[in-house]
Amino acid sequence: MGEKLSCIERIFEKAGRKYILGQNARYDELKNETEGLKRTIEQLTSELNQEKAALRGAQIALAEAYEYMKVRKETNPSLEENIRNNNIRINRFDEMFENLAGRLDMQEVKFKKLSRATEEEAPLTREKAMTPQMMPVDNEYDCVDYFDFENHFRGSREAIKSVQKQYIPYFKGRTNVLDLGCGRGEFLELLKECQINAIGVECYTEFAEYCKMKGLNVAEDDALVYLRNQDKVGGIFAGQLIEHLKFNQIVELCELAYQKLEEGAYIIMETPNPMSLAIYTHAFYMDPSHNKPVHPLTMEYFMHKVGFKDVKILFTESSRYPVEIPELKVGGVENLDAFNKSMKEVSETLFGSQDYAIIGRR
Repeated sequence: MGEKLSCIERIFEKAGRKYILGQNARYDELKNETEGLKRTIEQLTSELNQEKAALRGAQIALAEAYEYMKVRKETNPSLEENIRNNNIRINRFDEMFENLAGRLDMQEVKFKKLSRATEEEAPLTREKAMTPQMMPVDNEYDCVDYFDFENHFRGSREAIKSVQKQYIPYFKGRTNVLDLGCGRGEFLELLKECQINAIGVECYTEFAEYCKMKGLNVAEDDALVYLRNQDKVGGIFAGQLIEHLKFNQIVELCELAYQKLEEGAYIIMETPNPMSLAIYTHAFYMDPSHNKPVHPLTMEYFMHKVGFKDVKILFTESSRYPVEIPELKVGGVENLDAFNKSMKEVSETLFGSQDYAIIGRR
């Protein structure tokens, strides 16, 4: 019996040594992978710093060129006949300057993200190496660099601000205005410029950090979660948000907004317009995180349903697709007016406003 026990002990001891050797080998393998990853991050950080320095130099050069053009335009009378051409060139400099500034800010955010990833990376221990596990994926779009994606497709911040200026009068004289899903902070910046007290709510870390770099007040949180935890707010703006939500979340947003808004305060939600077929072949499906567009009459119904007054639908002229079916102008054709009227409706369906805003007062 003793001999059998001794034999069993030797078998377990041998198996244990083999297991430990295997785990040690796995640990060494993971350690090497981690060190390789750190070297890659350091290299990327160095490259980002170099690109940042190059962009900074280009930005300074453009600023100097811009000032030079302004001085020449103002002090040299012989250039009077070329003022229009100079203005075009200056506008181009403005566009290039804004583009470079945006790229510089993007690199700054990416640099911070890489630095944070390096700092937060904990050293791999033998215990962790022996119990490897895969982290759950919370969102199917986590694989997308949404900050870079938005900057590529959304357009310049100044262009967005010029469109959103029309909404500012609804929030004049209000405090604690919320910009839900504030993104790059265009509307939040407009509110600040108009001295309207406001806070942005953004769930993407990179966008939140970008807004903070711009000196804007932003909470990094889910829009619905943040709104649930508020007492009363002086206004709500949600630009290009509801098309990302499920329908029950949209209904909850309407209900919460009515509960939380002060009497007389407004909510404005801007979103793609499904009444224009152009959105389906252009902007809407470029963004993989879009759920589905919401018909303006559906939004109008639910806004009335929860209690909002003075509900109206505003189709944004600036979002129209730059094509329309021209009128047919020929003689001797019966029902020409009726034909042109019908084709105008077809043109509106195909190329009408790609965005609309639903506006309601508490």
